[in-house]
Amino acid sequence: MPRLVHHVSGADWAAMGPKSPTQQFFKHYVDTVDANGFNSGSGTRFYAKDAIFHNQNNAQYNGGDEMWAFMKQLFGLFRKMRHDFINVFEIENDDGTMQLISQNVRNIWMPDNETDQPSVSIPMSWICRIGPADEMGTVNGLQYKEVWLYWDTALLAPVLPQDAVAFQARNILEKGNASVV
Repeated sequence: MPRLVHHVSGADWAAMGPKSPTQQFFKHYVDTVDANGFNSGSGTRFYAKDAIFHNQNNAQYNGGDEMWAFMKQLFGLFRKMRHDFINVFEIENDDGTMQLISQNVRNIWMPDNETDQPSVSIPMSWICRIGPADEMGTVNGLQYKEVWLYWDTALLAPVLPQDAVAFQARNILEKGNASVV
C-alpha cells in the first residue's frame, strides 16, 4: 500500500530545502526550468524515454526529447519564470517509485516586464511518478516516468495570443499540427 513519506510546506522548502533524493531531483528540475535550462541539452536528463506527460489541456507528450521541444515552444515567449512552493507531498508506491504532488505558484515575466513583479502568477499542481533512470547522466539516478500538470492557463489570455502553445489541446509536435508560439 502506498505511504506518505514526507510533507514539506513551502516555508520549510524555502528554509531547509529538499528532504530526500526524490525531492532533490524535483528541485533540480524546477531550478532548471526557472533558469531556461530546457533551451540546451536533452530532456532525457529528467524524463525517461517512455515517460508520458499530460498537460492541462489534455495534450500528451512522450519522452524527454519531446518534452524539451515542447517546453521551448511553451516558455519561449517568457522573459523569466519562478516557481514558489506551497506544499510538496512525497508518497512511496508499492513498486518502489515515488509519487510527488506539488502545489506551486508559477510566476511569469513577459519580455517587456523588467520589474520585480511578475506579469502573471498562476496556481499550479504538479503530480508525477519518479523512478530509476533508464540512462546515465540524470540527477540522483532518477527520471520522471509520468507527469500530470494542472495550471490555469486562462490567466495567460491577457498576455498571449489565442493560438499560443499554452492553450493548445493537442500535441503541437505531432505531424499536421502547426508549431505556434
